[in-house]
Amino acid sequence: MAKRRETPSRKQLELRLSGQAFEIPPLWDVLLIGHQAPIGPEAAKRMAESLAPGQFELVRVQKAPVEALLVRKNLLKALEAEVLAELLLEELAPLLGEDQVVRAQVEVVLHAGRTIRLE
Repeated sequence: MAKRRETPSRKQLELRLSGQAFEIPPLWDVLLIGHQAPIGPEAAKRMAESLAPGQFELVRVQKAPVEALLVRKNLLKALEAEVLAELLLEELAPLLGEDQVVRAQVEVVLHAGRTIRLE
């Protein structure tokens, strides 16, 4: 008959930590502002301007349920405002209500490739 080995009770505490860059202002990349939102486009623009002068641009869209987009200017270097607005409205606007203000992240990933002809 095999002897049972008893192991002493073990108590562990596991901590999982994560971090994320703190951005000023905490608006992410785009703020979608509904027609009936508690903060209007001009007030949102003033808020962003007071926290991060010159970093955001207001893009009016007038397409239900969104009245305007407050867009980080760096994004507009990669995409034209109209293209970005069309994409955001197509993908996110159906999920929003007119009384909402929603911040969105937009990740721009650049890919490059080249084929070299071998002789």
